[in-house]
Amino acid sequence: MDFTLTEEQRAIQMLARDFAREEVEPVAADRDRITDWQERMPWDLTERASALGLRQLPYPEAFGGAGADVLTLCLVGEELAVGDLGFAVNIDQTWKLAHILDKVNEPLREQWLKRLCDDPRFLTAIAITEPGCGSDHQGYFDDPSIQLNTRAEKKDGRWVINGMKHYISNGPVASLYVVAARTDSSKNLREGLTGFLVPRETEGFSVGRVHEKVGQRLSMNSELFFENLEVPEENVILGEARMFEIRGKLLSMGKPEAAANCVGVGRAAFEKSIEYARERVQGGKTIIEHQAVAAMLADMAVGLETARTIIWRTAWAVDHQEPYDFTLGWKAKIHASEVAFDCARKGVEIFGGAGIMQAAPMEKYLRDASTFLHSDGTNQILRLRTAKAYADGTASSF
Repeated sequence: MDFTLTEEQRAIQMLARDFAREEVEPVAADRDRITDWQERMPWDLTERASALGLRQLPYPEAFGGAGADVLTLCLVGEELAVGDLGFAVNIDQTWKLAHILDKVNEPLREQWLKRLCDDPRFLTAIAITEPGCGSDHQGYFDDPSIQLNTRAEKKDGRWVINGMKHYISNGPVASLYVVAARTDSSKNLREGLTGFLVPRETEGFSVGRVHEKVGQRLSMNSELFFENLEVPEENVILGEARMFEIRGKLLSMGKPEAAANCVGVGRAAFEKSIEYARERVQGGKTIIEHQAVAAMLADMAVGLETARTIIWRTAWAVDHQEPYDFTLGWKAKIHASEVAFDCARKGVEIFGGAGIMQAAPMEKYLRDASTFLHSDGTNQILRLRTAKAYADGTASSF
């Protein structure tokens, strides 16, 4: 096994690191506290990320991207999340479209690639979750009774979509949406769910309530409504009733990227804890010299190292393993999200009384890290899916 990064990967990693440290982190805490989501939305940082080529990183070079692979996206995602987890999620959600655009009608694909890469504010969103359908849409519960109620019917050669989504990342700010709708309610989601490209400007589309969250506050989530919204046949992704194949692409590539975001916020907590522990004096010496604090820091370092290792392995497998073992991504997300939360929790303890004060960085890291214990699939569902894969013999051997 060779974990050596290429010169290009190192350069992109350092570009993202400098951007996160110099431009994102200095403003993230103040931006986090703004109550109006429209003022809080970091469009200025999005435009700067676009100017650096980070927002359009995985898209083809011919359109202005860099054609980056999943490992490179994980490297950059970690760095951006060190600056702010919510902002990193905004960019990561926009990367996801790159993993499925090859399944879109070619003229339509080129049209959207050009728009996405040219517009510095172009963000995308994946719209699946509904009030009655959360992590169960990730495949553990496979029955027609599942409450994913957005419907699409074909009328006069066009598809008419009715329904709503909620908790959608980039919901109120995206320019283009991947929308999952049932085209056959008598079947389970594997056989009756279809994916559609829905532009924001489509008549019948509207944004509902913007959800206020405890963490990831620079990333906006909202309800989406579809009222007799019409799209042409060419906007069907891959084909009718093939959304689960699309989800397979999103799950395989999206899980290590999400896990890398987790490592980023965990690393931020670790780095700030090290810095504070070297300066804070108690009992006649810096607290890093106290064994209780040193042990917590060591645990944080071990967790981050192991999380990053499984993420890199998973990112490699996405592009090289046939068939791809989906449990790798599930395990990476479970482990990385819990490591991140543990790092933030230990960071609060290391900071002591200061840890819960807004003047210190730890309370924000703890709030941010808590969001990924459920985001991108609850860890409980991912554990059940992992166990089921081993029980069924579909997971790869060690």
